[in-house]
Amino acid sequence: MKDIKVSIDRIVVDFTDVFWDFFNQFHSTLRTHFNARFNLQEKGFKYHLHVRDGGHYLHISYQLAFVPKSRKNVLRIECHPESLVHFKSWLLPLRKVCRDVLFVRCDVAFDIPLPITELFTLSLTGRNMHTWKGTRYSNQRHQRQVAGYCRVYDKKLEKAEKQGKKISGELTRFEIVYAPTEKIPLHMLVQYPPSFNKYYLCSHLVSLEKLKPKLLERINGIMNGDLEQRQVTGYYRREIEKEMRTRPTLDFDSVAAEQWENAIAIPCAILVGVVSKVPVA
Repeated sequence: MKDIKVSIDRIVVDFTDVFWDFFNQFHSTLRTHFNARFNLQEKGFKYHLHVRDGGHYLHISYQLAFVPKSRKNVLRIECHPESLVHFKSWLLPLRKVCRDVLFVRCDVAFDIPLPITELFTLSLTGRNMHTWKGTRYSNQRHQRQVAGYCRVYDKKLEKAEKQGKKISGELTRFEIVYAPTEKIPLHMLVQYPPSFNKYYLCSHLVSLEKLKPKLLERINGIMNGDLEQRQVTGYYRREIEKEMRTRPTLDFDSVAAEQWENAIAIPCAILVGVVSKVPVA
């Protein structure tokens, strides 16, 4: 496949050892300025601040609920890279008051200039690919933050319906959660592009008329949402994978590696101000 563009969507970053005194003033000022919503929870992080300004959002969490009470805690932010730019002046002080800035996870988007009706997606690790309201998902919504969770949808249609924007040509987005097993210092993230080939196969559907009827029936069932992947036997899943690999496929790993530095440029520039390409000893 050609002309694939890689970007990152929702990104989650931790700032370690942030003093309570700083957070107390930080959230108070944000609440006053943006009329932000503030709440407490007993699971995950204890304090949560939800900031919205126009089309931009910033979710701030502080103090893991299961750790002993301390004057220094983890402060986590979650937002879109464009929102990082919008809230830049509010986030810059975090660099000075934390010990480390760590990458937790993000959504990596592959924009494919083909209609979704011409793209076949298959999970290679047992995830159950299924379709709901035209979007293909792997597993359930509560697993939204799990590494490898994905959704595939018509980006052209979404832009038209939600943003009122019309674009020329076709556009399908394949979005996958990148969550490394260990948090990565944000300034070193350029050295750790995501690897997704082990999770999914994405092929351009061509020459289907050559397929055997039973195989074609199952491929069509998965494509139009009549079949979930778990409803297809192991034999036919293997046969489908074999057939799809003879067609043009998306090499997630090489495409991501080629564009990774540009994709993470905004978060690195705003939150740490530097990118290190020196390999770890």
